Amino acid sequence: ELLMGKEAEPEAHTDVSIALVPLGVPLLAGPGAIVATILFARDASTVPELAALAGAIVAVHAVLWASMRYSSVVSRVMGKGGITILTRISGLLLAAIAVQLVADAVLGFVAAG
Repeated sequence: ELLMGKEAEPEAHTDVSIALVPLGVPLLAGPGAIVATILFARDASTVPELAALAGAIVAVHAVLWASMRYSSVVSRVMGKGGITILTRISGLLLAAIAVQLVADAVLGFVAAG
């Protein structure tokens, strides 16, 4: 869907509770962000460092809140065409990152062997 532009109609499932699978958490805070926060919290030893970490967490929450709060406005401004272009560019970037990660892993495996 992201690269080829194929759109499928979403299916409504009435027997599934969305509370069982919290999809928003991994989308907003992935493993990299969680690990980085844990490492920064472990390394922070003084009050200013802990305050900076807390301030960064609050700032990220504020940006996420603002982006979700005003997403309908951005959606109206961009229009359907703009959203389609942004979706395709995001898909292309995601595919490029995936290819780079696989290439780095193969090169590292070959270099180690």
